[in-house]
Amino acid sequence: MEGAPDSAVERLPPLYAAWMEALLGDSIPREALASCDHCAMRPVDGAGPKPGALYFDPAVKCCTFQPELHNFLAGRALCDGDPAAQAGRASVEKRIDGRVGVTPLGLLRSPVFLVLYNNSDESFGLSRSLRCPHYLEDGGRCGIWAHREATCATWFCKHVRGAVGRTFWIESLHKLLSAVERDLSRWCVLQLFSSDETLRRLAAMPSWTGGAEPVTGEVLDDKVSDKAFAALWGEWADREREFYTRCAALVEALSWDEAIGLCGTEAQSFARLTIDAYRQLRSTDVPSPLETGSFRLIQIQRNATRVSSYSQYDPIDIPPAVMELLPFFDGRPTADVLADIEAERGVCLEPALVRKLIDFKILVVPDR
Repeated sequence: MEGAPDSAVERLPPLYAAWMEALLGDSIPREALASCDHCAMRPVDGAGPKPGALYFDPAVKCCTFQPELHNFLAGRALCDGDPAAQAGRASVEKRIDGRVGVTPLGLLRSPVFLVLYNNSDESFGLSRSLRCPHYLEDGGRCGIWAHREATCATWFCKHVRGAVGRTFWIESLHKLLSAVERDLSRWCVLQLFSSDETLRRLAAMPSWTGGAEPVTGEVLDDKVSDKAFAALWGEWADREREFYTRCAALVEALSWDEAIGLCGTEAQSFARLTIDAYRQLRSTDVPSPLETGSFRLIQIQRNATRVSSYSQYDPIDIPPAVMELLPFFDGRPTADVLADIEAERGVCLEPALVRKLIDFKILVVPDR
């Protein structure tokens, strides 16, 4: 997600960065096209909107999302002594003081937000009503950037490697970190709560089992029962901040091997898939055979055809000369197709260009 200077936009939060370096054995290539200081989803200064293009409201960018800060992440934000993080700490404290969605598992999304978000298909990147509570209007930055959760850490509007990048960041790494967050937040609860009654209340919560909280009239008015809140927090009632910071200390001490060892099979499965997706992200091999993929024409101009393939936010411009060559890719061995193109059209397609067409799913491996 967006919120940091361009030079840091691809970096994971420090905790996750150390873990992923241990898992992958190397650094992750940066997503240089997803700029926060100069939002890639706004019209270029001085130029009008392009026909058929999608844009975000510069006042919200992609931050029309309320993150679910698991207990140890909330604690890390509260413990951040950097003066630059003061506004972010204050935004976390405000959520805690409001008590809506404040549980030992972490700061959950409010039911009101979920109702709006789940019923607003065309509002992402546009609705100021959905703007993140940690978004800083002064500079348009994320107040908890160093402690953001899995969704905010792995979502980019554009990827250097197109669909290959999305597979790594969203379909693999996001699912891995989300599973780790859920498992470790529950582990923290088990470490710090001694009351079986409190554990029973937590286990009965829909959020513990992956369900949605019931939306009642009181919930829609952001009303929280004092009695229910105290019962939920049990021995930690009125010490929510201390609890979150204790969770942060527990998780901070974990190496990656220790952290994944505390997680279930879902997280462990996505760890393996993330390793494989990372190999694909670093590979520039051209597979064989290939055929033309499915994409949507957005705009046809004399010097380029703009098409949308893997993502509505990340179209690609293809020169007419390249568009004319796509029918050659009909499922035959790639080497034969390239030879035919050179013989019939006198064009030698560079492997890097073919690879880019594959990355953006203009060319795909046949599904047979």
